[in-house]
Amino acid sequence: MQRIVRLVKALIVAVVVMILSILPPGLHFILGPLSPLIGGFAGGIVGRLQGEEAFVFGLIEAVAAGLTAGFLLPHLAHLTLGTATLWFFGIIAALYAGVLGGAAAYFGGRQVGTR
Repeated sequence: MQRIVRLVKALIVAVVVMILSILPPGLHFILGPLSPLIGGFAGGIVGRLQGEEAFVFGLIEAVAAGLTAGFLLPHLAHLTLGTATLWFFGIIAALYAGVLGGAAAYFGGRQVGTR
């Protein structure tokens, strides 16, 4: 049960950090693409995630990013792209966010564990 609480806490911190990194005008061009990395690292530190927990963290982040891009992008952006194209971007977003967030959460958790 404690693992789940740590994982949920890490996910909440990661989402807040990712949202906050997109908000500053001008800086969002740099911080936006790096937000899964920054959020994953902060989430790994706060949640004190170990190896398998960081892997699950990355999977959850990947599914969230892929589903968000796949389902919400056509409705929010009013794009006329085909469904296959939008799902392609969703899969790329899932891989990008999952790999960066999971790896950063692993290294963040290791930073806490070494002290």
